[in-house]
Amino acid sequence: MSQKIEGTLVLDGLIEGKLPDLPDAVPLLREWVGSAASLKLQFHLEVDGNGFNILADNAPVQAEDLGPDPAKTIAGALQELLKAFPTEQQGHVLSTLRSVECRRGMEVQTLYAVGANGRIETRQRTVDAATAPPPRELTRTDKLRLAGIGVVVALLVFLVSSIFVDYRAIVERIFEQITPFDPDKLAVETGSFADYLIVTKKASAEGGKQAVLTLERQKAFPKNAADYERLLAGQDKSLSRRLTVEALARGYIRYEFFDKKNEFMGSGLLRIAGLREKETAEVVLPLPGGSHPTRLVFTY
Repeated sequence: MSQKIEGTLVLDGLIEGKLPDLPDAVPLLREWVGSAASLKLQFHLEVDGNGFNILADNAPVQAEDLGPDPAKTIAGALQELLKAFPTEQQGHVLSTLRSVECRRGMEVQTLYAVGANGRIETRQRTVDAATAPPPRELTRTDKLRLAGIGVVVALLVFLVSSIFVDYRAIVERIFEQITPFDPDKLAVETGSFADYLIVTKKASAEGGKQAVLTLERQKAFPKNAADYERLLAGQDKSLSRRLTVEALARGYIRYEFFDKKNEFMGSGLLRIAGLREKETAEVVLPLPGGSHPTRLVFTY
């Protein structure tokens, strides 16, 4: 059972009947619902064919918002509703509305009926009831004290959770995500391909989601099958050299991204076959999500 708070009023029940014999009957009823709301009285209108019902919202309201005599205010509003009906229809409107105003140790219960003469008639009684005083409004001192307690609790939670959560890393990651990617901070390591190509230019694209590189072939870059055969027949027979030449022959080399902690972030294949016909080639590499990479390594 909900607690009865002193100084509140609950209005429930409904008003129902046949729509007024007027061309603008529904707009008139809606207009009344709006005017009642301005008095802090909430109603909901439903229309079904030529009938209607207006249901009271039974949420508690402050009795003082309805004036010194809330029942009189409600009755006056209902009387205004009846004015929307022709005189001969007013007595056929049915009301089951009932209000309960909570005062200290008592309830004021009021029934609102529609008389045969089209007047709102009220019947009221006062009964003893177990009520509770309204919550005390917080003073400025109370608010400051609660704010201080909240700060202390938040600080304690932060200190305890910092044992398990790396907040510094989280902040750094968030900062990097909102900071544009700077291609000048990306170190490129061509590794075993250093004799065959170099990076001459770096840029970013798609709002920092891509790295754009300009590759320039070196003099030793193989351009045809004869060049590949000559490289394979050279004095260096190591596995690294062979894999490097095979990657050049395929026209694709592997690239890998690493972050500032030298942790692997992602990889892909880079097409370099275009360098067989042109001195330079522009390539676009999608950047891995999360923090910005600081190293780009070419490998086979």
